[in-house]
Amino acid sequence: MLSNNRGPAIYEEAYVQALFDRMGPTYDVVNFVSSFGFSEFWRRRCVLNAGIRPGARVCDMMSGSGECWRYVADRGASLISVDFSRVTVRRQAERKRRFGRPVDVRCENALHTSIASESIDCVISAFGLKTLSREALMKFALEMRRILRPGGRFSLLEISTAEGWWLARIYGWYMNSVIPLIGKICLGDIECYRLLGAYTREFGSSDRIAPVFVEAGFEISVRRHFHGCATSLVGSKMPDK
Repeated sequence: MLSNNRGPAIYEEAYVQALFDRMGPTYDVVNFVSSFGFSEFWRRRCVLNAGIRPGARVCDMMSGSGECWRYVADRGASLISVDFSRVTVRRQAERKRRFGRPVDVRCENALHTSIASESIDCVISAFGLKTLSREALMKFALEMRRILRPGGRFSLLEISTAEGWWLARIYGWYMNSVIPLIGKICLGDIECYRLLGAYTREFGSSDRIAPVFVEAGFEISVRRHFHGCATSLVGSKMPDK
């Protein structure tokens, strides 16, 4: 998907896993600081968009260090948390000790999990879609379809390029230049946060990937947040034909 000199290699599973192992210690902090706190607002919106009911079984895919957990818990749901970065999963274990509620933490790839078929009421995911190639997006969509119960819902959130907004160029400059500097200050590593800008440019917005999820058998809608600086795919599993 990428047109720069790194090519499609940056979408390979091992590459992405190593990238988030590097960023794991600071990713949530950099995300919060660089978004001026909007990342937390958007995560909460992601969970609210899912329409989670008390007693529901929720899977948080590509879950990072568990930043969405408290919003799921507020809905009275049980939680499975899936991420393939060993570093972020270790951070989840620390969060789980403080959390005070049971969470089933699994260090697994969201494209092929050990979760039983049709055992999940709702899937959420925040800020993981941009690192998936089109082929991987289809695998992810099909895995979601496999684990969701009939009529199960999902809400997927991603940083986007704010296409059409009059400040889009400034926003793009901020993502590509300022956020890497914040990453360097926090982590001492500018390159991995520069890559996040590259992923976001190629991702564009959730509108671009919506057809993948329609093809996988979901009814969907695209929602825009703060002039398209973030976008969401929200929908449900359609019955088999």
